[in-house]
Amino acid sequence: MSIALIVGADDETAARMSAAIGHQAVALSVESVSSTSASLLRGLDPVTLPEAIVFSSALPVARSLSMAAEVHAVRPDIDMVLIAAVEKETMLDAMRVGIRDLGASLDDPSVLAGLRDRLDARADAGRAAATSPVAAAAPTEFTSRTITVLSPKGGVGKTSISSNLAVALAREAPMETVLVDLDLQFGDLTTVLDLKPTYTLKDAFGLGARDNLLLKTYLTVHSAGFYVLCGADSPAANDKVTGEQVAQLIRQLQDQFRYVVIDTAAGLDDATLAALECTDDAVIVTTMDVACLRSVQREMQLLTELGLLPASQHVVVNFADKASGLRIKDVEAVLGAPVDVVLPRSKDIPIASNRGVPVLVSSKSGPFVKSIKVLGKRIFTGARVAESRRGHKRLEVV
Repeated sequence: MSIALIVGADDETAARMSAAIGHQAVALSVESVSSTSASLLRGLDPVTLPEAIVFSSALPVARSLSMAAEVHAVRPDIDMVLIAAVEKETMLDAMRVGIRDLGASLDDPSVLAGLRDRLDARADAGRAAATSPVAAAAPTEFTSRTITVLSPKGGVGKTSISSNLAVALAREAPMETVLVDLDLQFGDLTTVLDLKPTYTLKDAFGLGARDNLLLKTYLTVHSAGFYVLCGADSPAANDKVTGEQVAQLIRQLQDQFRYVVIDTAAGLDDATLAALECTDDAVIVTTMDVACLRSVQREMQLLTELGLLPASQHVVVNFADKASGLRIKDVEAVLGAPVDVVLPRSKDIPIASNRGVPVLVSSKSGPFVKSIKVLGKRIFTGARVAESRRGHKRLEVV
């Protein structure tokens, strides 16, 4: 059975088209490709690419033609259909970028019949084109960074940091950032971001997710311009997930996104260890109490011994408060490492979590917002290595 990708549609539309053409149809939302920097082909293995792509009328014609040109330049064998009411000049432009059929509606019988017949013919003839030298060409080259937010203790604010960091990175690279809830049992990104996902992490670990194209349909688009792979509803849903599966999932996401932000469970479970094997930046979160600091110090020491702590590290002190009786230099003395970012205690954080709106979305200023932006900039610019050469800047609680 062949695959037809419908760009700018929902699952209901995909199901209706599947029944009409007798082949699998997969929907990709309008939001997924709204950014002009979004690529349909990036990170997809040539063997898993769809045999047909249908650009729906929900997309601006210019955007559809732009994406069609990208596809045609790399995979001219993919059957492309444009759904739009267009003028004669636009029809010629569509033909130049590889569009093979045009229609006024996704329910147009002639369009559906033509697509079905062409897919049937391709299925009968096999997929020889997919193994040709042309198919092996890389659609778009880019560098991906994976950022894992971790701490040995729960309740230190990892989820708030992860979600707001995703907002900060998405502002630099709209629709090029994905936030992953890797707390396999009790992840709460869905609640913190007020999302209602159709699919969750459970689906991402299913058989269908081995296909990069299908994996992207399991992601939920956040209004701030990034994707979210939400946690499963049931704590037992991912009990049998292995570290190897986690690593494979992260590698797939790295193929498709510039930034992969991972929110982890407390401690060092198999999922977190597997994520660290794929990590470029470790965001290590602590609070200003001695018990947490000592746990973080032991965790960093263990990860260093295991060779799992990346060179780019960002130590973040959350809930910083002068009333704790400690200063930042005391924190650094216990950790044996410099503190990079200080996030002050703020009543805005629990309020934002309860409302399901990240602080960076609801507020434009404030110490927490400023500090998260600093963290995002460090990752975006790769400032950690450069700073280590200049000497560390002394931080204090605001």
